Amino acid sequence: MKVLVIQIRQLGDVLLSSPLGRVIKESIKGAEVHFLTSEIGKDILTGNPFIDKILVIKNGIKNELKTILQVRKEQYDAIIDVQRTGRSKRITLLSGAPLKVAFKREKENFYYNRLIEWKNHGYTVWERMELFRGIGIENPIKPYLPELYIPTQETNKLKELIPEENFAVLVPTARKLEKMWSLENFAMLIDFLKEDLDISSVVCYAPGEEKFIKKLQNFSKSGFTFPKKPLSIGELALLIRKAILFVGNNSFASHVAVSQRTKTIVIDKRKSGWFPPVEFVKEVHSNGEFPDFEEVRNTVGKFLI
Repeated sequence: MKVLVIQIRQLGDVLLSSPLGRVIKESIKGAEVHFLTSEIGKDILTGNPFIDKILVIKNGIKNELKTILQVRKEQYDAIIDVQRTGRSKRITLLSGAPLKVAFKREKENFYYNRLIEWKNHGYTVWERMELFRGIGIENPIKPYLPELYIPTQETNKLKELIPEENFAVLVPTARKLEKMWSLENFAMLIDFLKEDLDISSVVCYAPGEEKFIKKLQNFSKSGFTFPKKPLSIGELALLIRKAILFVGNNSFASHVAVSQRTKTIVIDKRKSGWFPPVEFVKEVHSNGEFPDFEEVRNTVGKFLI
């Protein structure tokens, strides 16, 4: 069976869909798995041994038409549209694939001929496994987690950034300001890690977020290290893999930490279904408000014992 998985954006969603290739390969002997995503999404999926080919779609109607022609040429047996955007729906409908799979919604279900009822399994990745019922994979729910494979060329780039002693990686930023725990609290956490636990901090950030690092420097007494420029996705994953702890907001970086199986603390206003209920992941939240510093500090202390 030749299957195309469509997950064009966002970064976190692409990473959360990364285990789908493994499930297909493990469930259907001889299956061929392709993945359609964005240019930056390709960086997340490159090197994944369970994905045979990555198709990239660029913005614009002309590029969409090119992608439709490319998809038709591949002659897929099944399309699994994880996202159901305007583009993904049109590509699926015009793909020529006998099986067109997606979750059932209230509207616009005519794009698909295999509609799956969504079920709450407590974690987004596990819920997406339900889509495999559309291609004959029954009871596919297992504790699969995101998978981000680090390209070989990334492994020699971080020697000057990685401390010799134990260190934690902190990412205090998020795509939306309302998802960010305060920089003052992150600074106190950096000081607690160094002064009480003798753990150094490496703080990472995305392009355009340099201003937050400068503010954080003003708040922290013990200091921290940070890259001179934003890391690539592969570099960030490698750095987090070597850390003893990751702390961040509900953001892409926290999903990267989960993919590397590093002890991960996610700070949020409320519990979400975006992170797995597993031993090495802790969500710290407080009924619609961010938790106070003491709660996060206590969680970190207990987590590292």
